[in-house]
Amino acid sequence: MFYHKAMKDAQIGHFFILELGDDITSEDWTEHIDTLVNFWATVFLDDTLYYSDPYGPHFSIVGLQREDFTRWIELFSQSADQVYMPQMADLFKEKGIFYSKDFMQRLNSDNNAKDFKSAVSWG
Repeated sequence: MFYHKAMKDAQIGHFFILELGDDITSEDWTEHIDTLVNFWATVFLDDTLYYSDPYGPHFSIVGLQREDFTRWIELFSQSADQVYMPQMADLFKEKGIFYSKDFMQRLNSDNNAKDFKSAVSWG
């Protein structure tokens, strides 16, 4: 759900399409989604399926700006609200905000990564 929205988004869609292509059923997309399932299982369930660096692959993405991370949070939050019960959706949104801030700091998009909560609809 999130990636369907993200790929079609005028602001951030091109990042996903350039990196993974426009066919969400492709091997690259399937591998990416599987990796993220493992990542979130590790975050929330202390599962050990994900053992990689979530930041490294994103260093090659050119042109990421604070506004792109804000848009990512908006779409991610909308998807969380549509998929999960409110309490769980809020946990995903909080983690999404945390990782967005961390990504921005690590990618030097914004050395003063500010609070994203204004971009998130808290149910």
